[in-house]
Amino acid sequence: MKKQSLPIAFLIAFLILISASTLFAQTVEQQAAKIRQLYADTNKRIDEGLKDKTSGFHYATWTIGGKGDGQQWAAVGTMETRDEIWFDGEPEPENVGVEDVRKLVRKIVSSYKGAADLAYRSEYLFNESGELVFVFSRDNTTSDGGKTIERRFYFVKGKLIRVVRDGKNVDAKFTAADIEKSASESETAKKTRNNFAIMFSE
Repeated sequence: MKKQSLPIAFLIAFLILISASTLFAQTVEQQAAKIRQLYADTNKRIDEGLKDKTSGFHYATWTIGGKGDGQQWAAVGTMETRDEIWFDGEPEPENVGVEDVRKLVRKIVSSYKGAADLAYRSEYLFNESGELVFVFSRDNTTSDGGKTIERRFYFVKGKLIRVVRDGKNVDAKFTAADIEKSASESETAKKTRNNFAIMFSE
């Protein structure tokens, strides 16, 4: 009897492990699906607001460089950095604070354009609680034959749960490059949002 119970116990433990792994995978996929839906809904509202001028988000942008900049470099051409911020409503006049404004930001698009082979663009998505939940980055600043690198990062409560690179989902065993890039993008998103919030609340 004891000899037979060991394989059965092992089998049960193995099935529990598989079930736990499946549950984890479903949870990550479900969370990622919610974030994708939020991204789609946010972009839809932006597009609709551009058309009817009433249903969209408020919009702010600031630019450095560009065609109107009198300082151009022959080796670079027209350089431009741009931050575009979409935010939902305005804080009450008597309750304007940096923290209030931060929570209003829904989407930020930051871009840099220089020479033809030197450019990047990142999109940052925030939920209603003010948490960064998604980053899409497109980068061709590498010297890798001008190859464009695209990455998608999904976050839940500040934790990286998924990276999409080369069209493949990675939900665990993130590379050092994944972790470094996601941390860098998160920091940029928070810094840009903070700068906007400080200006808005002053």
